[in-house]
Amino acid sequence: MSRSRYAIVVCAMLLAALGTIAPAARAADAAKRHIFGFSPDGKYFGFEQYGVEDGTGFPYSDIFLIDVEKDVWVKGTPIQQLVRRAGTDLEKVREASRLRAEPFLWRLNVGTKGNHVLADPSETAEAAARFVPLTVPDSDDGAGLGSVRLRLTEFALPAEGCATIDEPTKGFVLVLEDAAGQPVRILEEDTEIPRSRKCPIHYGISDVVVLPRSGEGPALIVIVSIYRYGFEGLDRRFIAIGTAFDANPTAGLSSEPAEAAPDDAAPAPEPAAAPTDTVTDVPTAPALRLRRGAEQR
Repeated sequence: MSRSRYAIVVCAMLLAALGTIAPAARAADAAKRHIFGFSPDGKYFGFEQYGVEDGTGFPYSDIFLIDVEKDVWVKGTPIQQLVRRAGTDLEKVREASRLRAEPFLWRLNVGTKGNHVLADPSETAEAAARFVPLTVPDSDDGAGLGSVRLRLTEFALPAEGCATIDEPTKGFVLVLEDAAGQPVRILEEDTEIPRSRKCPIHYGISDVVVLPRSGEGPALIVIVSIYRYGFEGLDRRFIAIGTAFDANPTAGLSSEPAEAAPDDAAPAPEPAAAPTDTVTDVPTAPALRLRRGAEQR
């Protein structure tokens, strides 16, 4: 074989090899979300995550309905639609999922939007918010939250079936603090990783939705993004953390921020910092904890 023909063959082989490597370099699938809202009394909340799986190209749509006060899935849900045929129209899959969920949405009267306090557009774990200061004042419709802060802290936590991945899997703690950094309520505190999360290594705060309730405190939903190992990289999925208050939880508390707390100066959610493997200064008072269905998530 001549040198010129040999060079052509080698180039062709290299191009073929690059063609097989390129798909693995693509970003993995980051699910999108659609919020249906609350029931008028704030007891229930619904949202959808949807997208196309990396690797397989299968479209999916999952609709979750949450009992807000108990922080558990409504019995008979979530509604999960996955079509194992690449190239299937995602919108048709979403429509089929919505039709299956319609009896639940109708029976629970889900559709009241509430106040969408935060909608973080970040799709990557590096950019995801983990600290969110916000103010929800009282209104004519009911009590608010006052000036509060949401703080999400990751920590190393083993997950079943994930021993072969390169990074340690993570759990998280999500705490609602007052303006001075004192804990108001622990919204989530992982002790184990549910199988539904697969192999999560990062988390972020994606949405905060508040519904004022007449004569009592608000219902609160925090949608947390989960970044987990997929076929072509990190996939993003979501879980919703729900809680409700009898009154404004910060009413009568000092609103003076703690000194020398760098987070307090942030006017908007911070970019993700390098996550730590240990949790420090997390309150453990039983009165701050809630009943929850974390084993489902």
